[in-house]
Amino acid sequence: MRMALLALFPLLVVPADLRAQAEMYDGKPTFAEGTDLAYYVWRDGNSWHLRWTTQGAARRFTGSVMSEGGKLKSLKRIDVEKETKVLYPGRAGHVWVGPRGRAHVGPGRAPVTATREQDHMEMDGDHTILFNALTVGDIDGFDFKVDEKVESMKFSLNINGEPRPLLVQIGKENQKPRQLPLVVRLL
Repeated sequence: MRMALLALFPLLVVPADLRAQAEMYDGKPTFAEGTDLAYYVWRDGNSWHLRWTTQGAARRFTGSVMSEGGKLKSLKRIDVEKETKVLYPGRAGHVWVGPRGRAHVGPGRAPVTATREQDHMEMDGDHTILFNALTVGDIDGFDFKVDEKVESMKFSLNINGEPRPLLVQIGKENQKPRQLPLVVRLL
């Protein structure tokens, strides 16, 4: 009898843990104006958001998002200028140089892509998003959706080639993971 109860106990605990684990990603984290070097991960319904910011220095952000069970879809790179206005209202414009060496002035720095290898965010099949971006003193990232069959997702997040879990913030509580990659259980 005792063995039967012990065998059932994990079944009773696991679903609550999984729901709580996925719920910690709900809501947009708070970004600190112009001082953050971090990844931010959150969800709104079936829409997921991944952003990264720098403290002014050029940094290479690389990684992937992989799903198990269902598909990732509707990948959309953010509009840097619009995102900057929302996160950092009133920030003064600055000068940046485009891929052909032309100077531009604006409230934010648009994505500058000289070659696909230097800066890209793309779907690799239905279950993987790959990204590799050089970000300088601004914000970058993408949004995507998951279908109802996605059981889990794995976020591999690197800054300058290294996993940095203390520089990742999750959900509206700005929680920090203990390790990378992040594994999110949805079902």
